[in-house]
Amino acid sequence: MFDVQQTTAGDWAVVAAGARALIVEGQDATALRGLAAAVSSGFAETLEALAADGFARTPSFGLIEGAAGRAMIAVRGPVTATVRTHDGERSIDADGVSTWLEQQVAEATAVTLAVTGMADGAASARPALPLADGIVWAAGVSWGGTSAAQAVVPVVAPEAKRAPITAPVQVEAAVEPEPEPLAEPEPEPVPVRVPDHAESEVEAGETRIPDATLSEVTHTDAAEADATGYDHLFGATMMRSVEDAAVRPAEEAEPARIDLPRFITDSAPARPSAEAGDHDGLTIMSGSLDGLRAQDSAQHTAADGAQEAQPPAAPSPRFFVDLADGRREYLEPPIVVGRAPVASTTARGPAPRPVTVDSAERDISRSHTTIAVEGDTVVVTDLHSRNGTMIVLPGKPPQKLRSGEPTAVIAGTVVDLGSGVTLTVGEDA
Repeated sequence: MFDVQQTTAGDWAVVAAGARALIVEGQDATALRGLAAAVSSGFAETLEALAADGFARTPSFGLIEGAAGRAMIAVRGPVTATVRTHDGERSIDADGVSTWLEQQVAEATAVTLAVTGMADGAASARPALPLADGIVWAAGVSWGGTSAAQAVVPVVAPEAKRAPITAPVQVEAAVEPEPEPLAEPEPEPVPVRVPDHAESEVEAGETRIPDATLSEVTHTDAAEADATGYDHLFGATMMRSVEDAAVRPAEEAEPARIDLPRFITDSAPARPSAEAGDHDGLTIMSGSLDGLRAQDSAQHTAADGAQEAQPPAAPSPRFFVDLADGRREYLEPPIVVGRAPVASTTARGPAPRPVTVDSAERDISRSHTTIAVEGDTVVVTDLHSRNGTMIVLPGKPPQKLRSGEPTAVIAGTVVDLGSGVTLTVGEDA
């Protein structure tokens, strides 16, 4: 917040925005609106806007940017800044300065900007008015470093929390699930009594078993019989036929034939012939040495012939650029061309080599263009230069490169950096 001393229109105006205030000599409404935007932007932006038309046309002004514990002040012409600190007061003016005087004062508690020698009794008699943001015709402006600290912010009591309103909940009676229908019991197996033996004559020495002692045999389904396949483990009686009790000699099964892949059978050592006799396979006879030597010589001859049959690889072409001053620079490694080029290393290739060129008009950037070879192609990239890079392909009109975008060129292309500096791409035959 600032305090201003109002005056008549057309003399001096005060522009306030945020923590900055500007008092400037008479300007029109359009110029004051432009200065208001600059004051809102910053201290340096305001000075730049005031001196936009040159120092000769810069109006007299006073500028202050206040903050807790310090103040930035700039004055030009008949404007005087009165600064109050804990040690007292002192004045700052631009007497004898052709541009303006700029100072930073620490521990400033109040600053007043006023026009020296301005005689306006009516204006001085008026009380100072507060100004936060805006433009007003005034003869002076004051800032107090403690005004922000004296501002009282009303404390708003927190709103009491209301108890949550709960609506009555209707509890529906739980619906009992319908009972599942009971499975019908399976019919019990019908006991089958073994028929009594027909009356026959009892041979001597035989004992007849009474009918009451005969056991009842139950017949069950085939599925149940299969399910009780482990009954013999638990001591259950197993019914078997006489045929099952017969003992038969086990038939010798024919061993299964295993088909091995061809690459396994080919790598297996051949069986020794019958003519070899008793041989352990490790001892080399003197008669076998000549055969081994001939086999090794044939293998070496075949390998040497295969190597000689391969045609030699064609050499890669070497690219270069010819400068206007007669220099020739090969593109292995890549080059960075500019007024004072800086070669930055990259992780995917060799570090480029700097090539310096002269620029009388200083239109060429420090690192203007990079030229590299990728595969069998020359690639030119403009490094966001000041005036850009032009290329002229053979038989094509000039083309301006996009900044930072690699462009492939061919031999005979002219790269123009401006200021008469050109590079011609060439290729060794």
